[in-house]
Amino acid sequence: MLLPSLPFLDEAPLSIDIRRGNGIESSHLVDIAVVDCDGRIILGYGETERTIFPRSAMKPLQAIALIEELQNKGLGADFSDELICVTCASHNGQPAHLNAVEELLSIFGIAHDYLACGAHWSLDQVSLIEQVRSIRKPSRLHNNCSGKHAGMLVLTHLMNAPLVGYNRLEHPTQQRILGCLEAMTGCDLMQYPAGIDGCGAPAISGPLGNWARGFALFAGDTTLPEARHHACHRLAHSIAAAPHLIAGHRRLCTDVNHALGPSVTVKVGAEGVYAGAFHELGLGLMLKARDGAKRAAEQALLYVIKTLGINLPAKLASSFCTSLTNWSGEKVGDIVIRNHK
Repeated sequence: MLLPSLPFLDEAPLSIDIRRGNGIESSHLVDIAVVDCDGRIILGYGETERTIFPRSAMKPLQAIALIEELQNKGLGADFSDELICVTCASHNGQPAHLNAVEELLSIFGIAHDYLACGAHWSLDQVSLIEQVRSIRKPSRLHNNCSGKHAGMLVLTHLMNAPLVGYNRLEHPTQQRILGCLEAMTGCDLMQYPAGIDGCGAPAISGPLGNWARGFALFAGDTTLPEARHHACHRLAHSIAAAPHLIAGHRRLCTDVNHALGPSVTVKVGAEGVYAGAFHELGLGLMLKARDGAKRAAEQALLYVIKTLGINLPAKLASSFCTSLTNWSGEKVGDIVIRNHK
């Protein structure tokens, strides 16, 4: 596989094939936009302006509003990296995640009952088994988005807005977050479809390239207002310092943030999405597997990291274009990436 020289734009999406024996069993198409702060394409595949729902990949951008409000109230220095990181998390519901969410709510005396995210078992198989063995049923704290919702409740409390309904798009809290998202992406997001996420919070859509621009600014653009620049830096620092809180064991999102530290921030989203901020390069990423395949999004993320000239540590390299084995450990296939040019 030859990596392209940059800048590079291919009108065809990146193709990720799953091969079994000597045949292609599955193929995934991925649209990719890596841009600078002005929105210029540095690495692009497919429809770089395709309208997508970033889902949980936008959580670091959503959390900017909370950090700005904490700073405005003089409370920013009082919060640990763990508490900041969990507000961006799509977590496994492991004890460290639950403890962080509980602590964040307890600081402001907010009851768990206000969480609007609903309850579910962990989406990670091993964590799920541990939960089934230790508890009768999951609580709202176990929801993979409980950290985001706790952060929204704290923002609501600081704004002196009603806690009930904080997750509705018309609520002052969501309008504050929407304004931040629009400033970072540089577009009127209400021109595009909106819905409700699995956790009950607003699901906002917009062009792939604009979401990538938001993460380019998040990467450390100094033209942002000072408070916003500081909020982005604090969020990136906290994710790098506490990567186990962003997702958890056996999760690529945690593995990449742990391995690459403060130089790169990545965030997974449902339905085959990944976002990234490359702080030393001043670039932002958004990618979307057209069929929603998580496996394709993960391979595309690692491909982008390599293409940008960032070395993959051994643990990440072993996950990239890996061999497929059966339950007996016998190699039965592999994952390959086809770039068209």
